[in-house]
Amino acid sequence: MSLFVLERFDNYFYANIACNMLQHSGIECYIRDENTILADPLLSNAIGGIKLEVRDTQVSEAREIMKEAEVAHLNELICPYCKSKGLFTDEIINTPKTAWGVIKNKLLYGQTNLYSKQYRCKTCKSQLTELPAATDEE
Repeated sequence: MSLFVLERFDNYFYANIACNMLQHSGIECYIRDENTILADPLLSNAIGGIKLEVRDTQVSEAREIMKEAEVAHLNELICPYCKSKGLFTDEIINTPKTAWGVIKNKLLYGQTNLYSKQYRCKTCKSQLTELPAATDEE
């Protein structure tokens, strides 16, 4: 059995929530390095955070479940600007076009491609730097 790192977390609550959600959906998954990070949180960057691993044969199914959960969560959040429900993500992968860009990213960030995610409101298209807190409506 070969395992694939599906996601990395710096928060063990989120790692366990994701793991439980996948296990409930029939995906065999494991959490690695959780106890190390809990014992010494400063090691998180050095060892790559808490890893959520799944069987290599279930990677695409696990990614789909994680994506559906994120979309459902974002649809319930309220925009702080226009007060309407529903956010979406803009995912950006910055791939350098020159060798110098690749070297710079590798030295500074430890990877060649840079990935970032931004959130936007579906209604007013405002860009959010952080997700708003989930609120309970009464």
